[in-house]
Amino acid sequence: MSRSKYIQKRSWLALGALLFATSSIQVASADEGSATLAPPSTGFEDRNQEQWSTFDEEINFLNELSESDLASYSEVGQTVEGRPIHLVRIGDQSLTDEEVAEGRNMLVVATQHGNEPAGREMALQFMRDLAFTDDEGILEQLEESTVLFVPTANPDGFIRDQRANANNVDMNRDHLVLEQPETRALAGVLDTYQPDLTVDAHERPRAYGNPDIEFLWPRNLNIDEDIRALSESLVEDVLIDDIAEQGFTTGIYGTPGGAGNGDERISRNMLGLRHGLGLLTETAGMQEPVKRVDAQMATIEATFDFYTEQFEEIGEAVQAAPEKRAQDGATGATPFYFDGADNWDPTIVQDPHYCGYLLHEQQVDELGHIVDAFSLETEKVSTYGTFVSMGQPMMTVIPKLMDSDALYNEVNALPLSSCEQPRVTASHLNDFVDILDEDGAFSTTAIHRALDLHTTTLAHFENRGQEDRLLEHTRGFQALLNRYQDQMTDEAYSMLYTFAYDLMDYYELVFDVDRAMGHISHLSETIGPRVAGADSEREAAAYIEREFERLGYETEQHLFDIRNGQAESQNVIAVKEADGVENPEIVYVTAHYDSVSVSPGANDNASGTAAIIELARVLQDVPSDKEVRFIAFGAEEIGLVGAREYVAQLSEEEIERSAANYNLDMIATDYEDASQMHITTVDGEENAVWDSSVHSAEVLGYDHNDYTLHRMGRSDHVPFHDAGIDAALYIWMEPGTPPGAARPEPWYHTPEDTIDRISRALAMGRRSH
Repeated sequence: MSRSKYIQKRSWLALGALLFATSSIQVASADEGSATLAPPSTGFEDRNQEQWSTFDEEINFLNELSESDLASYSEVGQTVEGRPIHLVRIGDQSLTDEEVAEGRNMLVVATQHGNEPAGREMALQFMRDLAFTDDEGILEQLEESTVLFVPTANPDGFIRDQRANANNVDMNRDHLVLEQPETRALAGVLDTYQPDLTVDAHERPRAYGNPDIEFLWPRNLNIDEDIRALSESLVEDVLIDDIAEQGFTTGIYGTPGGAGNGDERISRNMLGLRHGLGLLTETAGMQEPVKRVDAQMATIEATFDFYTEQFEEIGEAVQAAPEKRAQDGATGATPFYFDGADNWDPTIVQDPHYCGYLLHEQQVDELGHIVDAFSLETEKVSTYGTFVSMGQPMMTVIPKLMDSDALYNEVNALPLSSCEQPRVTASHLNDFVDILDEDGAFSTTAIHRALDLHTTTLAHFENRGQEDRLLEHTRGFQALLNRYQDQMTDEAYSMLYTFAYDLMDYYELVFDVDRAMGHISHLSETIGPRVAGADSEREAAAYIEREFERLGYETEQHLFDIRNGQAESQNVIAVKEADGVENPEIVYVTAHYDSVSVSPGANDNASGTAAIIELARVLQDVPSDKEVRFIAFGAEEIGLVGAREYVAQLSEEEIERSAANYNLDMIATDYEDASQMHITTVDGEENAVWDSSVHSAEVLGYDHNDYTLHRMGRSDHVPFHDAGIDAALYIWMEPGTPPGAARPEPWYHTPEDTIDRISRALAMGRRSH
């Protein structure tokens, strides 16, 4: 057995190959004076290097190896047939897995192809050499970094002596979409430990030599240039000559456009796309086993020397690469390449590339395990949409997974040219129709033309700011989808239909009267009269709480006694936290939800309650420097009890931070005489609520006669006023009436306060529709 200069300078290995085979070498343990340990031998060595180590022998070998103070192993996954995939750790065993992951390490992977065993024997021997060394230089390096091994990445294929795994899939074409359990296990190792350098050991099964071993670095054009250059330097400046000096013929693996290309599915390229150095080794599979293993051993030893000698430079490169690529992704400063390699001109290039991608929730489900395996950063931006920004370290794989221009993408996501406010637009729907058509989602070209024409019209309305027409035609687009549903894929129908909802949601942030009417219907018709302390009031409170929670708010019920402790009522509170402000001002948006016993209380006050629920939806994703508390008060009709109880329990600090109370009561009647919005303060004086209302009315284009300042109590704004908090009640009443003279609607507190007397126009805050 020939040994390289690396082995010759390791003291205990200098005794030679025969001693390895008989496992007679004894090395001093880490604790001076303790018993010596015999390094284990592989099955391959025990059989004079003529037959490969079996999988059972490998497990026995790992058990013996772990007797070293420097070695341990664990199971990181299982194969299709349930065999374990092992990760071996050589280094400081006092470190936790998390500490190893946060520190420096290199990785050796072998036997991705089950019929390429020489790299596996190299991995077993090299981990043994490291685990039982007494070389001070190596021990010092193992204090600074850990060496990891996955000796048999494809156990099922190895046992079958076949290239593929048990599903007959070539693992080395699955490092992007990760469909196989073996590649998912390896991806987990790469994502967790993020090795500085990884050696991927392979063989050329039908090669007889010429050369004995070939090498290659990651060639994908989206790899950080410093990472690629260091990987190339390892091959061109070190291995080609060093390994030749040891008696092996060497060469560069692959040809342009062939096996040596930039294919992102191949682990060699994926190693670079994950911001680490990568090395592919390829021995000649028809040569004698001993020569193949020796060539692999000479290579790993020279590579370890390179890693040790270039430790600082490699560390700087792998630390800087993620941030550099994230910056490039955010700015679009560099092109993105969908093919090509560093020796092969690309043909599909985005320059500038998109700033990010919008995924439908169905696509997020499809990509779930991939998102985790690459630690991709995602942001849910609408009910059905999730945004994936290119401004993150793994931008190197995002278009490869999501862009319709990619060669092996998993989904066709919506590419975004502007990411300041990522969302579904009408133009995006138009683009998505084309993307789905290219993917064969529609049964006829006529369907594509009809959907394309409709979404082009939507984009026209959107660009011209014609929101009413946009909303109307978006509902028409959904009707068109229903008409053609049987002539498109279920996925296409679902994504287009629900993305249309996201589009409408964005433009209906002003207010969705249909949603509000739905809440009024549930409170006044499904539940009916909601008397303080009754089961119906509790049912209404539970409904309101569910609606707040459905919107994503942290919600609570504030319980209090009524009628001298004979009954109990409750307030329902949802809080929108301020964005990045410590001790922010507090704004209260309130309405009571109870009613008198004889009335279903549609206008008094299911209308106000529905409005605060809908406002909570509208404001849920709107940035705010104030804390907003949405509160539905119980027991208003028996003396403002819920509001009084709530304000009474506020701390002095909360009261000091309280800026305003906007109280909504009876805001949607269709009573013709109630045509003016009365913004009523308890003392009839202007305050912050009035001032902000006037400003908003001017911005929205309301006539100053549409609203008026009025003096009145009798609602839940009173306790806030009494506590020194600016407050006002919003209520539709007769215009031009002095305080106390405005008449309520005729069906106030009667059985006739029903939903058919609700004005959809006034529910939206408009005098006319």
